[in-house]
Amino acid sequence: MENKRFDPQKLALLNNPVRLKDFPPEFIVKQTAMKNPSVIIDLGAGTGFFSIPFAERYKKCKIYACDISDIMIDWIKENRSGYNNIIPMKIEDSNIPLGNDIADLLFMVNLHHELDNPEETLKECHRLLKSSGKIAISDWKKVKTEYGPPIELRYDPNDVKEQLLATGFKKININTAFPNNFLIIAEKQS
Repeated sequence: MENKRFDPQKLALLNNPVRLKDFPPEFIVKQTAMKNPSVIIDLGAGTGFFSIPFAERYKKCKIYACDISDIMIDWIKENRSGYNNIIPMKIEDSNIPLGNDIADLLFMVNLHHELDNPEETLKECHRLLKSSGKIAISDWKKVKTEYGPPIELRYDPNDVKEQLLATGFKKININTAFPNNFLIIAEKQS
């Protein structure tokens, strides 16, 4: 469903520093508590805005910045070339062309509400994660905010928790401390 997806022509909004105040990427880094990850996947990476804190902290880690938009992938290639460990990757909805059990962490920021079939995407995320790998999902709270997607597209974090449970994730933690976003971290267990 195209009308619920972010318009790539508005990509400048993704690099707005206000986003750092609303939802600091370092918070995800700290909450996931990764020691020495070798592979991280940024699903729905957009401009790679949230890939950067991981790239700076884990310099030897490969960070796959995955997006369905050619415009976004091209933008990352042109503007994030200073980060040798960020690898732009064009994907299809719930089909990410990487091997099984390769990622220590997979995260998505403000993407869940755009997914046509969230459970299919979460199954794909589960496939990609190593045993004890973590998924971090941050999205818009289901409340009226100054900006963001229409409220009817947003999810209650407990609904996302149910989707995670249905696709095999465990140890699910929900954080709602931020004004516009929730953050859910879950783990793949074998």
